Amino acid sequence: MVQPSFHQNLQDDQRPYVPKGSHPIETGRYLIATNEIERMYQIISQWIENRSPGGIIHGPPRIGKTRAINYLMHILPTEFGIKMPIFNICCRSYRLPNESVFFEDLLRGVGHGIIHTGKASIKRERLFKFLLQKGITSEQNRIIFFMDDAQNLTETHYNWLMDLYNELDDAGISLTVMLVGQEELLHRRLAFSQAKKAQIIGRFMIHEHKFEGVKTLKDLKVCLACYDTESEYPENSNWSFTRFFFPDQFVQGARLEQCAEDLYEVVWRLRKENGLKGSIEIPMQYVTSTIQYALRHFGVNGLHVEWLTQANWKEAIEQSGYITAEFYQ
Repeated sequence: MVQPSFHQNLQDDQRPYVPKGSHPIETGRYLIATNEIERMYQIISQWIENRSPGGIIHGPPRIGKTRAINYLMHILPTEFGIKMPIFNICCRSYRLPNESVFFEDLLRGVGHGIIHTGKASIKRERLFKFLLQKGITSEQNRIIFFMDDAQNLTETHYNWLMDLYNELDDAGISLTVMLVGQEELLHRRLAFSQAKKAQIIGRFMIHEHKFEGVKTLKDLKVCLACYDTESEYPENSNWSFTRFFFPDQFVQGARLEQCAEDLYEVVWRLRKENGLKGSIEIPMQYVTSTIQYALRHFGVNGLHVEWLTQANWKEAIEQSGYITAEFYQ
């Protein structure tokens, strides 16, 4: 997201027309940074700089890993160059490993135009040549793979991936594989260790980073502040998400960031009322759902309240499904 400059006279700006239902807050199609994404960015940048073959990013479902990948896909090129090939591969669940299907998925993930034609060996060769060409033209001789839902990969898949890694390495191209998935990834690594599959661990699983949700008041403030200042729609309009849904309050200095303590307190109270013990860790899915609900339902397009109260935040959290989900963790 482009950070707008709020030095203009806000009172002179007319609220932009946005067709109903098309604002990012209504579609859910937007990216914001959080403390945890920043931590993940720092870790991955170090892995890439060191030309590490890869590592594991793990965390529970709905914690925000996939959104983090999408965000990093946008910002990594600013540090490592726009020509560096970065691909996001979705690892599907397979009843049985199938080489042809696996390389079709990889071809789809890298955006190749020919996915289904030919036998497995032909698809494999097609992928290798495509990545070789991408690696050479990147001027850095490297390829980055994010492999989302990597807990679905079996030992056979890793062997095929290792073959691809070795073939590219022989051709002078470094492949870095970020395995992103649930805690089962750690179990898989333990199983490989017990089976003495050091060649797989050494390629893709030496490094590890745990991706976490919103745990502290500071985390929540950073997240809410993004809606105040690091979001903007329409592009180059100078209208942040908070400003668009609370235009009068925004001019008067109100910001979502100022609601962090209220929201955090409401979360604690709801957890206590529902008998939930332990520390807070809110998956990003529920944080964004809560904020989106508050903006949609209590902003100028909804009830148009004077400003968000703890009662409003309580309703928003309950509507997000966070408390119910905690019982199934």
